[in-house]
Amino acid sequence: MKNPVGCRYWTGPERAFDGPMKDLFRQLELFVEESHWWRYLLECRECGQKYFFEFYEEIDWVGGNDPQYSTYIPVDSDDDIETLKATSYLELLSHTPRLQKDFPRDAETPTVRWVR
Repeated sequence: MKNPVGCRYWTGPERAFDGPMKDLFRQLELFVEESHWWRYLLECRECGQKYFFEFYEEIDWVGGNDPQYSTYIPVDSDDDIETLKATSYLELLSHTPRLQKDFPRDAETPTVRWVR
């Protein structure tokens, strides 16, 4: 996967969470949409960069403060997309670069960063 240096989120990753996803990204394809697990192919509305997106929420059954994780992986080809579709949510974390938003159970605010 290549660094999306032309995308506004490369230099300002927090901007990917500045508003509703539908205002920032165009959904091109839906792969999975369950109550605690989503996978989409998204496109930046500003530059057209495509991202494989996953939202995953762990149900811990303790106090309702479930950990949540959002991952955006820039993709350039259908092969990239097919590879990512075939991975588990844990295997997805081995791909870089990726924009990661982690909100663990004990955190007061999420952490947003590029993993390179």
